[in-house]
Amino acid sequence: MPGRLIVCGDLPERYEAERLLAERRPELHVDSCLQPWELSERALTGGYDIALLLKGPIAAHQRKLETIAGLRRNGFAGKILVAGSFLTEKQDAVRAGADYAFDPEKQAAEDVVGAALTRAAVAADHPYLRAMFVGEWATVTGLGDTLPAPAPDLLLAATSCHSDPAFWGALAKMVREHPAMRCVLVEDDGGEEARTEALATGVQPYLELAQEGIGELLTLVRRLLREIWLGRVTAA
Repeated sequence: MPGRLIVCGDLPERYEAERLLAERRPELHVDSCLQPWELSERALTGGYDIALLLKGPIAAHQRKLETIAGLRRNGFAGKILVAGSFLTEKQDAVRAGADYAFDPEKQAAEDVVGAALTRAAVAADHPYLRAMFVGEWATVTGLGDTLPAPAPDLLLAATSCHSDPAFWGALAKMVREHPAMRCVLVEDDGGEEARTEALATGVQPYLELAQEGIGELLTLVRRLLREIWLGRVTAA
């Protein structure tokens, strides 16, 4: 899929990464730089979806960590990927704010980038549920009484939107048939029958909005989106 990527690393590694990306992901717009400070400046102003820091000398490790932390501190909205060989190197990168750190001997950078650009497909019915995904790494569509095909990565259904018991029966069947799909049921009124039918599906998590609040729902949604995204990049 199209996307904008900026790569930071020493010349040989950078050229090789650019070559492989051009072969495997020709649809991407790829820029590159040598110094981490250049990455900080350009990533924050260039509208990039991905910032990729390639494997480099251990002497540059602290500068990479400072760059990652700076990108996060200054509101970089894209994903930060870091290539590294040592476990501590990768752990430090994630603690500094990287979204994913990988060993380039085990995962090809061009495959990780391709997986990282994929946004979770989300279906949600109520406008306030869809509004939660503004700015999140997701593609959101509306959900009516007809369930979507193919199954999305994440589906959110509110009891206030579905008074027909047939919807909840169909949703329970869909969840059984698509075990990889995450599904959240939100009780936000809608009448006793709708709440009873939603509970009867057995679908979890089931969140009572009046008790747990929108903040808890947002935390849950963001955790599920991250799990979906991490599942893709780790399998790349």
